[in-house]
Amino acid sequence: MNKIDKIINTTFLYNSLENWLWFLAILLVGWLFKRVFSVLVSNIAFRLIKKETENVPVSSFVDLLKRPVEFILSLLIIYMAVDEVSFPRKWRIIPFGKMRVSDFSDKLLDALFIIAITWLIIRLIKFFAIVFVKKAEESESKTDEHLVPFFRDIIIALIVFCSFFLILGFVFRQDVISLITGLGIGGVALALAARATLENLFASFTLFTEQPFIVGDDIELGELIGKIEKVGFRSTRIRHVDGSLVFVPNQMLVSQTVNNLSQRKDRRHKFFIRLKLETPLTKIKAVIDEIQELLIKNELTSDHESHVKFDSIGEYSINILIVFFAATPDYWESKTIREDMNYEVSEILEKHQVELAQPTITLISETDPKNIDDDY
Repeated sequence: MNKIDKIINTTFLYNSLENWLWFLAILLVGWLFKRVFSVLVSNIAFRLIKKETENVPVSSFVDLLKRPVEFILSLLIIYMAVDEVSFPRKWRIIPFGKMRVSDFSDKLLDALFIIAITWLIIRLIKFFAIVFVKKAEESESKTDEHLVPFFRDIIIALIVFCSFFLILGFVFRQDVISLITGLGIGGVALALAARATLENLFASFTLFTEQPFIVGDDIELGELIGKIEKVGFRSTRIRHVDGSLVFVPNQMLVSQTVNNLSQRKDRRHKFFIRLKLETPLTKIKAVIDEIQELLIKNELTSDHESHVKFDSIGEYSINILIVFFAATPDYWESKTIREDMNYEVSEILEKHQVELAQPTITLISETDPKNIDDDY
């Protein structure tokens, strides 16, 4: 036993072998069981809030909290392991102003603990955002579904901001109030440098207060037609009808006219069919009457005013104007209705043996004697 005690009490790097064995044992056991502990802690935490999260599976909660909880457990393990050994006062970190190793480890662990807690809080906020989105999906209004992601991002940004100053004040013992005051003095220059960003940020608040559209609405902005996918701090993501994703600055959405296509009940279609000039008048009247009857009987256009008119006689064609409203706010559904209408109009023209006009150009040859001036 004396030999064992002598070996255990042997000093190595200013610490006994026993201390180093405890140091390694804590690290090894903690590393082996931290994942199990993180899942166990996450499940226990989920049970405490289970009543408020009936629509969200426990797997979503565990997936969000597992990594930050593992990180916190790792820091606790490292803290307990480091507590078993001591660092000589002469050990210093030269790049940090000859800071003692013990002081450096304490400050580093404190900063990492604040970062870990911040990470955990952010994950909790994201989880509750999922809960609120699920509840919003069950309601008829899409307003909450639209607002939750926006306020989630604002809260996360505020938490990160507060954590940063907490690290400066608590860990590095900086005068946070003086620092904030200094930032206020330089705020004018910062505001000028970030003018475009601030304009988009204020524009995002305008979009949320006035709500000209919400997530899922189809809008028309100039030549851009698409569906709103997300409204962020700086820009809004719009899925174009061709499938591409367009990022539009919020300031542009506030300063320009936005046509909310989802707020209307139907879509207007207007086009011409151009018949040959030699088409008999009786056939023109018959075609107009049958197309008008077709629009009246069609269930997807019968509740809307439609017109089929002999509009004009052009240079090479007789122009018949067709105007109808597709009874759907969806862009592609309205295109399908128009496609079906085009098929039926073509069948009517084929039935009456009416041909469409084509632009013609008459070429006059200069060598034709009939077109040569007598004085030439």
